[in-house]
Amino acid sequence: MEARLRSGELGFVLEIPDGYGRDLTAGRTAEVSVTLDGAMPFRAETARGYVVGVANAYAAQLAAERSKDAAAAYTLVPRLRYNQAFRSVNATVPSVIMLMLVLIPAIMAAIGVVREKETGSIANLHATPISKFEFLLGKQLPYIAISLVSAAALVAIALFLFQVPFRGSPSLLAAATILYVAATTGFGQFLSCFTRTQVAAIFATAILSVIPAVNFSGLIVPVSSLEGFGRYVGLAFPSAWYQPITSGCFSKGLGWADLWPNLLALAGFALSFLVLAQLALKKQER
Repeated sequence: MEARLRSGELGFVLEIPDGYGRDLTAGRTAEVSVTLDGAMPFRAETARGYVVGVANAYAAQLAAERSKDAAAAYTLVPRLRYNQAFRSVNATVPSVIMLMLVLIPAIMAAIGVVREKETGSIANLHATPISKFEFLLGKQLPYIAISLVSAAALVAIALFLFQVPFRGSPSLLAAATILYVAATTGFGQFLSCFTRTQVAAIFATAILSVIPAVNFSGLIVPVSSLEGFGRYVGLAFPSAWYQPITSGCFSKGLGWADLWPNLLALAGFALSFLVLAQLALKKQER
């Protein structure tokens, strides 16, 4: 049976189906489930306290009105919908994959362009008829390939070393990873258009990629629990859209039907950063 938890004047009211008490009195097993969203831990614990209090009051009412055996048959068993063993690696390792694939690929792509400026070989771009799009894409593709090899190694480590279960779609994770590293390398190239030294490119890319990925992507707290400016900052970076895919594929068993909006967002980021880098890169120095 499903019980409904609704908001009332005195807090939360647990509506228990009428047949629950009759089943216990007749000696039959009856189950009532209450689902709480844990994205906001304080609210979830408050609601859980109301559930336990109402359930205990209902058991006391059964003991007073019908029989003590019916009340004694009542047990409250909390279960987690995902990661029921409560293993920390099941929650943290998929998020670390997201963090690693936003930091290293972005820095590599940024250095790849800035190195041309420091050594002066960027003059080849100015002297040849090659377009800015071809130059940026040629720089980006090798780093995408290297990042995909790193992603495969990270997934293998998660599966075989940390024993994190994989319940989702492998094809979904592969497609999302390709789009994600394309977005992160494009982000690094976009930042490289505004820096002239490799040191500046490393610091700028590291700060602008890691801070949103750690604080606003769901690594520490769910994005759904963020409010105001922090929520919009998180959604403005590809890490907030890739993290639900890694955690969904590993721990939650989500598929294409659940995560296709995230794929569209990652594709939009990959295309947008490439276009912005093309607009920001100067074909001729003045």
